[in-house]
Amino acid sequence: MKSRCMGDRAAADDNPMKLMSIAMKPLCAPPFPLDYIEEMTALMGGDGRMR
Repeated sequence: MKSRCMGDRAAADDNPMKLMSIAMKPLCAPPFPLDYIEEMTALMGGDGRMR
């Protein structure tokens, strides 16, 4: 069975700042610490550099 995400469009009275704050929450609180990205990349066989 295929599932499909359905949502309503933004209404004229929706607060754009509130909608953006809701959309940004996953980016502000990732499921892993961002400080360890270089270390995790190196452990997975990459060079570990972000620059």
